[in-house]
Amino acid sequence: MLRIAGSVFVIGATTLLGIKRASELREGCRQMEYVRNLFYQIQSEIRYARSPLGEIFTYVGKYAGEPYRTWLLELGEKMEKKEGGTFYDLWQDGIRENLKMSALSQIELKRLEELGGRLGLMDIDMQVKAVELYLSGISSSIEEIREGMRTRIRLCHCLGVMSGMLIVILLL
Repeated sequence: MLRIAGSVFVIGATTLLGIKRASELREGCRQMEYVRNLFYQIQSEIRYARSPLGEIFTYVGKYAGEPYRTWLLELGEKMEKKEGGTFYDLWQDGIRENLKMSALSQIELKRLEELGGRLGLMDIDMQVKAVELYLSGISSSIEEIREGMRTRIRLCHCLGVMSGMLIVILLL
């Protein structure tokens, strides 16, 4: 009886690990879509409001969800106070401090850091083009992830159950 209960617990635990990993995959895709929407807002503010970047980040940050809210508000505040060095330094520091625990992949964080290198240096039209380039890159990444996500989620579920069964068999 004790072996059966232990077996059920092992299979249940590994199944839950598979489900957790599948939910992390879904969350990563949701986060990328959210960042894309934030940058559509930033792009429209640059294009139509023609406000300084500090004001744009503060405005968009007020309506953003965490951790992007903290990142954008801190970035806007530091830019308004003109503290912390160059725009690129502020951008990179903000990403490293506030977005390291987000569900974004390292590749997307790197792409976001590269955008900061192009944003603060150019005129309005070039900034809009830089954001458009970033948006096209993140949109293609989202599509790639969506294509393989269904298979990966199913794989995570199956691996969770199968690894539990393998452990049970090895232990018995």
